[in-house]
Amino acid sequence: MLKAHIHDIGKNIVVKLLRSHGFQVVDLGVDVPAEKFVDAVRETRAKVLGLSALLNSTYPEMKSVVDAITAAGVRDQVQIIIGGTICSEIVRRYTGADAFATDAQTGVSFCKRVFG
Repeated sequence: MLKAHIHDIGKNIVVKLLRSHGFQVVDLGVDVPAEKFVDAVRETRAKVLGLSALLNSTYPEMKSVVDAITAAGVRDQVQIIIGGTICSEIVRRYTGADAFATDAQTGVSFCKRVFG
């Protein structure tokens, strides 16, 4: 039996949905330091980076990830989407992300647009 943590249920749904639409997904897990996101973007040359939020206390950390991606000089190669029912346009602007989604299908639609 798989053990799911409440904080990664939404992330896991999006990962499964993206994979079912043919996307290759690298799932870094939960509570990941900003540097790991930078390393993953560099190593995989990802076109999309998704960050998931369940609680509003994650907003500053999502901003830290976007700032780290920018400081590393790889911001222009990746589109960043934040997701979770608590995300909004205000949160998107605060974090510096390119888009936000409050449901999994919106996230998939964003990825489809990025990949054309």
